[in-house]
Amino acid sequence: MRNGYFIALFLFLLGFLFSCSTEETQPNVLFIAVDDLRPEIGAYGNSIAITPNLDNLAAHGTVFKNHFVQVPTCGASRYSLLTGMRPRTSQHLQNNVMYKEIAGKAEDSIPETFIHQFRRNGYYTVGMGKISHSADGLVYGYEEEPSLRKELPHSWDEFLFDAGKWKTGWNAFFAYANGENRQSLKRQVTPYENADVSDEGYPDGLTANLAIKKLKELKGKGKPFFMGVGFFKPHLPFNAPKKYWDLYKRENISLSPNPRKPENVNNASLHNSGEFNGYQLTDEKAGLENPISDAYAKKGIIIKLTPIATINLKISIRSSTS
Repeated sequence: MRNGYFIALFLFLLGFLFSCSTEETQPNVLFIAVDDLRPEIGAYGNSIAITPNLDNLAAHGTVFKNHFVQVPTCGASRYSLLTGMRPRTSQHLQNNVMYKEIAGKAEDSIPETFIHQFRRNGYYTVGMGKISHSADGLVYGYEEEPSLRKELPHSWDEFLFDAGKWKTGWNAFFAYANGENRQSLKRQVTPYENADVSDEGYPDGLTANLAIKKLKELKGKGKPFFMGVGFFKPHLPFNAPKKYWDLYKRENISLSPNPRKPENVNNASLHNSGEFNGYQLTDEKAGLENPISDAYAKKGIIIKLTPIATINLKISIRSSTS
């Protein structure tokens, strides 16, 4: 899905448990995946990020400070995490690896993912949002109609998603508040938006509501459950309600003391901001030879931190209702 680095924060509110002797000893598990969230929260030393709820959760759990993704791209990284396998072939480096390696395959003795293993050991498994590579658990292209083919056919008892006015998962993934998306607007869009809307004005707000509703339902099911919730932000485009944008003041933003590229390095080894520059109405084009202005750099930090603030609230809501 992207050429840049993919780092997702996976928050376990309860630990892994693959098999237990009785249902009484099987805790419920809520698994939260946040797309493209770097360690840009207070718990990792970022003093500008407004993430008190995430920081509180980190303070009561385990914070990993030497953990790295296996592959620097979304689908392949998630494949490695979900299967527990290191990449061994060129296919394992591609975003479509789950489509090639898992979707459509018959169930066999080896579980397709750790979620499948939970299911085999008595858990009722529910997913929603971006857990694997697909935005809604189905296999189809960005501009295609959703198919009925499941990306993880044996992992879930249920997979839910509320696409709202955007109609499909991939439209919602690249959503703008007016119901349009990056694809429908042919990339003639900015890489950010701060519409004056409620949390439900963007897809992650709908996912939060769906998760709360489902958690309440699962409480009364009388069976241990595993629920995976995948949020889209802070992946591009950096869109979030205006109230979160207003939390940050440009005069409080510090820039890197050394924004220049390293000396004696081959440009092929450096990031060229291709995905960011793919949004055609961006204020400035970033590049290795033409750094952006300080003003846009400060704005860029704010537009990246703003959707993180929305996730901070949503995980707080979810923690209090689970």
